[in-house]
Amino acid sequence: MTKFIVIASSKGGVGKTTTAINLGTALTLFGRNVVVVDCNFSTPNVSIYLGSPQVPVTLQDVMKEGKHISEALYMHSHGLKIIPASPSLKHRDKIDMKKLGSLLKDLSGEVDYVIIDSSSGLNEETVEALKLGDEILVVSTPELPAVSDALRTIKTAKEHGKKVRGVILTRVYEDELELSKEDVEAMLETKVIAIIPEDDTIRESVKMKNPVTHTHPNAPASLGYKELAAELLGEKYVASIEKDDNIFDYLMKRLGLK
Repeated sequence: MTKFIVIASSKGGVGKTTTAINLGTALTLFGRNVVVVDCNFSTPNVSIYLGSPQVPVTLQDVMKEGKHISEALYMHSHGLKIIPASPSLKHRDKIDMKKLGSLLKDLSGEVDYVIIDSSSGLNEETVEALKLGDEILVVSTPELPAVSDALRTIKTAKEHGKKVRGVILTRVYEDELELSKEDVEAMLETKVIAIIPEDDTIRESVKMKNPVTHTHPNAPASLGYKELAAELLGEKYVASIEKDDNIFDYLMKRLGLK
């Protein structure tokens, strides 16, 4: 059964797109079939992050020209599938977001996870994207303005009957200038399910036009996204499988026998 997960935040610059892409690639490492859909029509960046700003068919073409959703589906070299939105200014006119749900239904049964990268703010574009999710993951940095915006996102999602699975804290320095995990959970009344540290390898991966989970598989940010994927799957992530362990050691650790 296909699960739709919306990556949301009413504040920009907190790492929604980075999270959508790297959570998607992390889930593929667990053998899941995943597609990331760029539903941020205001500032679409998924294809830009992955080095393909211009593609023949985009999500706007599907919505406006009657093309099938499969025509806008592309596979990255590492196995992640994406449905990009066009960053071109000629595609910036009004989009009927209410069409989106019926179009994405064609992905049901075809993949394991559909990860939706939503836009910032709490406008119609964002709200309609929230409505598409079986679960919502709210992204925030551990600063008061971002957490306040995260609270508005959570309230909006719940007003529309959506389940907020948890909060992902990004760009975490773990210093005295930040709110603690416990403070964030108390303010949002929602569990923090992942902490992604501030990590220069993310910037390097963007320059390399690849997910950090592949360019720097053992970097702190990569491990954070893989642990998040394991949390969503209810599985245990063993980082050492990507280092020196053989498959027997890996299986022993997964079973808790080593």
